[in-house]
Amino acid sequence: MPEFVGFIGLAMMGTPMAARLLTAGHRLAVHNRTKSKAQARLPQGAVWCESPGAVARGRDIVFSMVSNPEALQEVSLGRNGILGGLKKGGIHVDMSTVSPSLTRELAERYRAVGCYFLHSPVLGSISQATDGTLLLFTGGEEEACQRVEPLLRDLGKQIWKFEQGEQASHMKLLCNLFIAGMITTLAEVLGFAQKSSADPRTLLEVFSQSQLNAPTSPRKGTTILSGDFTPHFFLEHMLKDVNLMLDAAKEAGAPLPAMEVAQRLFVDAQSAGYGREDYSAVVKVLQSQAAK
Repeated sequence: MPEFVGFIGLAMMGTPMAARLLTAGHRLAVHNRTKSKAQARLPQGAVWCESPGAVARGRDIVFSMVSNPEALQEVSLGRNGILGGLKKGGIHVDMSTVSPSLTRELAERYRAVGCYFLHSPVLGSISQATDGTLLLFTGGEEEACQRVEPLLRDLGKQIWKFEQGEQASHMKLLCNLFIAGMITTLAEVLGFAQKSSADPRTLLEVFSQSQLNAPTSPRKGTTILSGDFTPHFFLEHMLKDVNLMLDAAKEAGAPLPAMEVAQRLFVDAQSAGYGREDYSAVVKVLQSQAAK
């Protein structure tokens, strides 16, 4: 059944997700820090609002997809934030990648005033957001999860449910930890191949025919070898996620020595000006080191 919901955050991932909801027949009240990014949604039936609080006013459900924990805290609790506009019993579903500690804090703050905060981060990139095949990790009160599930199914092909939002936060960080480890290892493998007598493209072919195969490896490997770093996920956002992983792992008492090394590579890549390129641009740091 079509709904009139709020959506805050219309950047690389938020834009196709909002488009999915509009295509499914829902009406949207929208807000984005940069208004121009919302313009394409207005002819589809989205209604522009001047603040997150205005988006939340009168809504039963508000989605957010923002870049970092600071942005989520601001749109949630800041002046003219979601919590100030949300009616009692209203639900805020955040789909960003943020810290488990912030998820826990927001759930408590919303609960204290009779509202719900669900964390439902997504696994997938722009193409999955566009065709509605994202994987979703949804944590929070069961009654709120059930209420938003039909909308979530317009965005993703599978949902894993958790009793607490922070469990969903940890699940997303664990998946991104694997991705960060994969891309740094792939970068090293290709760099070694290029410096040796092995042909890197043949190596990718071997991967594709073996138990080493994973869809990301040949796709990212091919774009790395062709020098194509068109962003599907910004390197600066991967660095943010790596920092979140290390902080959350420290809180949990789980050492991540390999990820500490990966963090240094992403820091160097960010410092070199690759932050707004695809996260696979971390390979440029290794290429630079190899050229010395």
